[in-house]
Amino acid sequence: MADSWLRDGLVWTLVLYVVAMVALAPWGELGPPQSGGSDPHPLEPADGYQHHNTTVRFTWSHLVVNYELQVTNSTGDVVASQNLTDESSYQTRRLMPDDYIWVVSYLPVDGAPAEAIATSAFSLESSAKQLLEWDAVGVSYDFRLLPVPGAEPVRELAGTPALKADVEGLDEGVEYWWQVRAHDSQGHTTVWSLPRSIEVGTTQFLAFEVFSEWELALLLVGMILVVALQAGVFLAREEHE
Repeated sequence: MADSWLRDGLVWTLVLYVVAMVALAPWGELGPPQSGGSDPHPLEPADGYQHHNTTVRFTWSHLVVNYELQVTNSTGDVVASQNLTDESSYQTRRLMPDDYIWVVSYLPVDGAPAEAIATSAFSLESSAKQLLEWDAVGVSYDFRLLPVPGAEPVRELAGTPALKADVEGLDEGVEYWWQVRAHDSQGHTTVWSLPRSIEVGTTQFLAFEVFSEWELALLLVGMILVVALQAGVFLAREEHE
């Protein structure tokens, strides 16, 4: 009886140990990557990622386009002022009969002063809302893959509207660095994003992403002991019966 209690106690102790190790692991680090600076910035793969294949898909964040809209009446009073993001139209609130002028300014991606990209006038004979429309500023992206930061790129993709690049034929076991930047249709360009590294053609056990080496070793030992003790308890009970 004492041996049985001892075995069961050891089993439950090891079970609780394994559960605690799993619960305390930083699983949150496997979630979506945090922002790597101003847009556009790299999203996937994460910095330092080890990829099992020599074909890799790189993705990056969308660069928002910001506008300022202002509507003035015949006396020069501002009747509408709005900051807009990724829009190419705006409907005003109901305005009184009058003559109006509206201006849309674009806030360049490189931080340059605002630029007026659309202006027009309209008149209302009666109280009404007015729909204002303009041509949206376009955005494209450049991608480059480097052997080391600052070196000449080994792969490039220029002027793509997509938020991804599929790169094939990379060398196994080699570490690369990658960056992105954006252009707008007004001739402005962002700086290159901070470089991220990736090693391709390798395999990495998932547990190494969330446990340190000694934690992983203890976890595996604990799991093996749990299985062994459970088997011993089962066999002992079989012999007893």
